[in-house]
Amino acid sequence: MDGRLKEQQEFYDRGWRGELARGKEQRGNLRTNLDFLAQTNLLKPGDHVLEIGCGIGTIVFELTKQGCDVCGTDISQVAIEYGRGKYEGIRLDVQPAEELAFDDGAFDVVLSFDLFEHIARIDLHVAEVGRVLKAGGYYLFQTPNKWSNAISETLTHKTLKWRRAHPSLHTPGQLRRRLAKHGFETRFVKMNPVNEFTKGKFKKLGPLGRMVERLDFRKLPLGLQTNLYVVARKVG
Repeated sequence: MDGRLKEQQEFYDRGWRGELARGKEQRGNLRTNLDFLAQTNLLKPGDHVLEIGCGIGTIVFELTKQGCDVCGTDISQVAIEYGRGKYEGIRLDVQPAEELAFDDGAFDVVLSFDLFEHIARIDLHVAEVGRVLKAGGYYLFQTPNKWSNAISETLTHKTLKWRRAHPSLHTPGQLRRRLAKHGFETRFVKMNPVNEFTKGKFKKLGPLGRMVERLDFRKLPLGLQTNLYVVARKVG
């Protein structure tokens, strides 16, 4: 692991250590992410599945129960060790998203949630996903929409320092073009992210947040989605 990746690991280890000390095990919209996987209907029992940026491994645990052959990776040693203690019998490894220790074509499906936006050298990551996927395999992931996230993060934190943690935010068009460069064809799935997890975040936006939580995001244009749910098929 090179110096930049080691620095990332230390950064996310600190974050996970603090979150877990406060009793917070999930750092993303777990319910909507699982609903997205169910809606795509692409995962089958026996599929070889990799989740990159798996955190403590909750999705790995859930998909293992459904009969998938799943492995989870995360750059945070703290998160992986916690997950190994919480969930018995699942495979979790410490690996950066830009350097995957798997053979070419090892997986039918690769997953990531709230990961894409955090990776500064994003082309290295997408190339690695393409390498470990079988021909015709899928990269299913969720990442914040650049249009909405830049506004909400700035309003919430009243600073632009959040950009350190989100160096690779994309608009829908930017995502489609970047993935195409690496041999993927892409479609988007509109999800309604409003649940107890997101309502807590919307409260920080005051009256604007109360208005937003009443929306059905599935009826809004793609550019107005808070998060982009992506189905990318390896064709090249």
